Amino acid sequence: MDAFICVGLAIAESLALLILEGCTQPSHSPAQDVLILFLFQFALLKFYRIFVYHRYFSPFRHLPGPTDNHFFFGQAINLIKAKSPPELYVKWMQESPDVPIIRYLTFANTEVLVCNSVNSFKDVLQTNCYSFQKPDRWQRMMVEITGQGVLSLEGDEHRRHRKMLAGAFSTSNVRKLEPVFRSKTKELGDVLDQALTADHHNNEGIGIIDCTDVFSKATLDIIGVTVLGVELANLKLVNSGDRMQDKDKSVNGKKQYSFHDAYEIIFAQSFVGKVLFFANAFIPTRWLPLEANREFAFATNWLRDVLRELIRERHNRVDEARRSGKYESVKRDSRDLLSYVIEESMPGGPAEGIAEENLLGHLLQFMAGGHATSADTITWCIYTLATYQEVQDRFRDEVAQLVSRKPAMNFSDVDALPYLNNFVKEVLRLYAPSTSHHRQAGKDMTIDGIYVPKDTIFDIVPAMPMLNPLIWGEDAEVADPTRWDRLTPDQASPYAFEAFSNGPRMCIGKIYAMMEIKIILVELIRRFRFFSVEKPFTIENPGFALRPKGLEVRVERIIM
Repeated sequence: MDAFICVGLAIAESLALLILEGCTQPSHSPAQDVLILFLFQFALLKFYRIFVYHRYFSPFRHLPGPTDNHFFFGQAINLIKAKSPPELYVKWMQESPDVPIIRYLTFANTEVLVCNSVNSFKDVLQTNCYSFQKPDRWQRMMVEITGQGVLSLEGDEHRRHRKMLAGAFSTSNVRKLEPVFRSKTKELGDVLDQALTADHHNNEGIGIIDCTDVFSKATLDIIGVTVLGVELANLKLVNSGDRMQDKDKSVNGKKQYSFHDAYEIIFAQSFVGKVLFFANAFIPTRWLPLEANREFAFATNWLRDVLRELIRERHNRVDEARRSGKYESVKRDSRDLLSYVIEESMPGGPAEGIAEENLLGHLLQFMAGGHATSADTITWCIYTLATYQEVQDRFRDEVAQLVSRKPAMNFSDVDALPYLNNFVKEVLRLYAPSTSHHRQAGKDMTIDGIYVPKDTIFDIVPAMPMLNPLIWGEDAEVADPTRWDRLTPDQASPYAFEAFSNGPRMCIGKIYAMMEIKIILVELIRRFRFFSVEKPFTIENPGFALRPKGLEVRVERIIM
């Protein structure tokens, strides 16, 4: 936009010079005058925007926020160097816990506002939800991973696709997946049990596991069956050094590759890869001939190729069933979400007319978000159990009582466990799986009493209200599942708990995720006891998920 403004001014000024000079022979060509005027004005305007506006003229200059800014990069370098993605945001919140909005500067001293009050979260996520859209920088950064799915869509298009997918993620449809969850969860328990037995260094059924690695494989296996209808068998890697070759897939004749390989590259990039990934939001970096870029491009292209092949294969299967008169039988027996959406896309269905590119985007988002965030949450649950033994004992006692009353329990029984419910919510409050959401105002508006002009960028960080001591008390950073039995009015606000976001863009897979997490935790607590390990771990940063790296716990086999 600045370039267009300066070009227009330069042309107008050049014409004015020609008119003033009249018939006199001009000393420079008009094109040269336009170029000189454009360069001078563009440089002057950029200097004003980068170094002057935010300090002296911005309507947000009086808002609280960090002051240790780099002269050009603002807080961008500090955010990259932080120990975790939400660390600095939480620090700013703790310095100003009672203000509605915090301001910080990023690349080229661009201003970013951060929601800090319950009301500001409500105004952005609910009241003005569709008056915001994803910033261009987010689209540039994430489109290779998310495609054109429901997460990326805006306005009426988002409403339409959300409605298309509502049936697939409804409570009744997700409940049909319970046998898959149970089967895969038992497999996870058996794999851990075998790993302890196979570990010749353990002491009578005691061993150490890397939580992120194990649970990522488990949730990827679950989502392979429940979303794609494909057995991925990643859990076999826990006990085997062999690489899994997802159904012998390869791309363009290149080496064998797997979903786990692809997501390891995407979610656990090297430091150079992370910097390139986030810098791409501001300036193009994907064209650089670097190994990190080549690996990332291969992973994302491989995922697209394999998922597109699955979509077409499933379409052909449904079409063949319709032609042979077996459609109703196939529809009744199908459980995976891909088949469900394709069946709903048939003429007369709620998803009729869904484009392949949108369906591909939905799958990319379900696969990435659905397995990674669940794995991270389960990892933090096990870490919390290992750290707070009294919490683990109480959870195990609650499950033991249920087992004694009803050995053949189903998910309704599990879902009714009050302490389990409190425990999962407490872990989600402390360790929000999604670290931030990003919005850009599509019009002028007011957010919690503060005027916000069009194009203002917001960061929405779930950890900020969920760790705010004015809402959750001075022990906000301590795990206490019992706090959910005595919520204050502020704590009971849906906008004080942002683990799944809120409003029309709330996580569509919330029911799915909660069912998966609870079933896995109940199975594991019945068979194992967890202990903390005196070994440091880190959290992937930069990152869009709270993904621990090297988080290990000691596991002991028990009999309940």
